[in-house]
Amino acid sequence: MTDWIDGGVMAWLGEVRCGEDETVLVYFKGTGLSAMAEGLIAQHRPPFAYGNDAAPGDWGVIVHHMFNPSRDDFDGIDHRPLCPEGAELMVFVPNPCIAKAHGPKAYHYKDGQISSCIDYEGPAYIGEYWPNKMAPLITAAGLDHENENYEKQLTQLICDHLGLPALDRDTITVDRDLMASYI
Repeated sequence: MTDWIDGGVMAWLGEVRCGEDETVLVYFKGTGLSAMAEGLIAQHRPPFAYGNDAAPGDWGVIVHHMFNPSRDDFDGIDHRPLCPEGAELMVFVPNPCIAKAHGPKAYHYKDGQISSCIDYEGPAYIGEYWPNKMAPLITAAGLDHENENYEKQLTQLICDHLGLPALDRDTITVDRDLMASYI
């Protein structure tokens, strides 16, 4: 299920009152939930929500805010330090700029390096600063950018390709106090 790409994970969970979900969903493998949480806290993006700690070789999930307004920090964070050798991350940013209504972005990291930067508005784009090893997969799928389900279809393609599990509302723990401090 990829319905969360439409408005963000916290909105999908029914936790965002204003509908302005500026959170980031990170799937992680090869590193633990506590290491991810500690790494996000060190970058001043404590996790709002997380799934169960994943077994070795399985994907886990964690959700953090894109920004930290209390620190006047509106820059994205560097996920590379959260992806040590042997680890893999798939980072989804459903609402990268709510004010300008830009489409989602997704980033795949492996062994501390970025392998794909996917801009949903131009997913086949490969540039000097935007590696996209998934571009051939996306191009071959022939998804119709004009289709109203395009974002869900592209997200599902990425999830299927990497073997990412569907999000399960029953296994996600939400820190409502932390979330409320950001809204």
